Amino acid sequence: MWRRTPGVAGAFYPSDAVKLRSDIETYIENVEDNEILDNLTTIIAPHAGYVYSGQVAAYSYAQLKDRKYELAVVLAPSHRARFDGASVFPEGIYETPLGDAHVDDMIGNRLVKMSGFGFIKEVHQYEHSLEVQVPFLQVVSEDIKIVPIIIGCTDLDTCRSIGESIAEILENEKRKWVMVISTDLSHYHSYDEAKSIDSMFIDSLTGFDEKSFYATLQSNRAQACGEGPVLTGMIASRQLGASKVKILKYANSGDSAGPRDQVVGYLSAAFVK
Repeated sequence: MWRRTPGVAGAFYPSDAVKLRSDIETYIENVEDNEILDNLTTIIAPHAGYVYSGQVAAYSYAQLKDRKYELAVVLAPSHRARFDGASVFPEGIYETPLGDAHVDDMIGNRLVKMSGFGFIKEVHQYEHSLEVQVPFLQVVSEDIKIVPIIIGCTDLDTCRSIGESIAEILENEKRKWVMVISTDLSHYHSYDEAKSIDSMFIDSLTGFDEKSFYATLQSNRAQACGEGPVLTGMIASRQLGASKVKILKYANSGDSAGPRDQVVGYLSAAFVK
């Protein structure tokens, strides 16, 4: 059994447990005008350092607070390597300063044997895009189990196959579950240019059509580092009954802790039935 130790604690988020919990709880308390959605299947949250994107991420995680979710399937992009398909961490412990998050071995060991899936340990060891989601999950659902999945490609057909496999497993799941999609939007444009590019992403996302969404991203009219997870999650969510997208919050690093000449875009959203 593998124990995955934190890779970016003390850099992307506090390594002190008290400070970390306090920061996340404050972000969630500061969420404004947040309509709690019924029949939610999936949330989208950013994955930058918390000082930059933590407040935006809180808009998605506020949807989960006090609703007793038992299972989270987390879809995140690979920043260090490209590979075909998905790498699922099938069993073990995902450690954060808040304690141990247990990997759901029932689902993990089923997925790892399915077409398009495998387990590449090195891909998970240092990937921040998945790690930064776990403390938020621990705060909003203390004993939640997770299924960490890193998507190594952006090919539409591959993402469709992966998404359909995830949906096949979740559609008969009796526990209260949610999918979490980890992505940032455009990178290193000026503040106004980023808002324009990211508005194209949001418009295409709300269309809830993976072919159109994929074409928009391929044209570079919209940008996201989590293209594969978003496509995969969109396909899985539709198969699981979702029919629309609710935008919860958009901002960029120029709104939080960064300069406005080169910003990164952040989005919180949800797929709902």
